[in-house]
Amino acid sequence: MKRYAIPLVFVAVMAAFCIWWYSPTQVVKRRTESLLTTLTLNAGDGKATRHMGAYSLNGLLAPEVELETPTIDEANGTFAREELESGFSWLCDQAKLTRFEMEELREITIDGDKAKVVLVLTGLVELPTYNPADGRYDVTFDWVKGEDGWRLSHAVWNKVP
Repeated sequence: MKRYAIPLVFVAVMAAFCIWWYSPTQVVKRRTESLLTTLTLNAGDGKATRHMGAYSLNGLLAPEVELETPTIDEANGTFAREELESGFSWLCDQAKLTRFEMEELREITIDGDKAKVVLVLTGLVELPTYNPADGRYDVTFDWVKGEDGWRLSHAVWNKVP
């Protein structure tokens, strides 16, 4: 019996890990982190490296995404995924650097095929002539689950005073 104990404990630990890893909360958290990583463009990266992020972005966005931010008027509204990919491509060409780092994950709520992530992040978008985003932001991401996984459907950014 003792020789079966170690494999059984190992299987139980692996099963618990898989249940946790694939839980909707953890999947949405990883998707959020992936989105922030994709939107981050380092100063030394070449254009080809930067544009590779568009492939990752495609897999994170719903067919239509609603954006709300009081700091950038042009970024408000509902946009098709292709429009956001085009905007990201422009950003890849124009930005000196962008940085989006999660400071605090405040809440993740799952309600069936919808999820809401509330967080605080530090964001910087440095363009040649100005910085449209620079500082701390309260952010809410709404995700919807489709046949191909969780996708961002709505994002609200408010600058923290």
